[in-house]
Amino acid sequence: MSLTRAQEIEFKEAFALFDPTNSGTIQPKAFSDFLALLNNPELTSKVTLPTQPLNYEAFAALLSNKHKGAQTSDEAYEAFFKTINKDASGNVSSAELRSALQHFGNNALSEADVDEIVHEADVSGDGRICLEEFLKIMQKSGQKLRGEHVL
Repeated sequence: MSLTRAQEIEFKEAFALFDPTNSGTIQPKAFSDFLALLNNPELTSKVTLPTQPLNYEAFAALLSNKHKGAQTSDEAYEAFFKTINKDASGNVSSAELRSALQHFGNNALSEADVDEIVHEADVSGDGRICLEEFLKIMQKSGQKLRGEHVL
């Protein structure tokens, strides 16, 4: 499997998004949800859903030959944001974020931890994360994954 540097970065960002506890694996349900977020029927039809947890290498191998035409990271993050934003308000509350994290298997964060994430991300100070704030968080996370210095 030969990935371009851009693909490697994008795949690592996607993997990290669905492995929030850094366990090194993505559960089959989370992988299925990931494919749904990409909203690419052609890609989905080509990928066989796993029955066992996936490590990064297996995840990248499944996607590497079938990734053409997929969304950019920001488009995928925007789709993920819309999935988290259950009430379609355009803002994500602590409760919505906590629910999404639990859905993807992250039960390690306490209510206070999630509230702190929202507080740090909430530049506007309204107690919720808008799409712009969410994208900034995800971009910063991507920079960290790439080993870039982030303030």
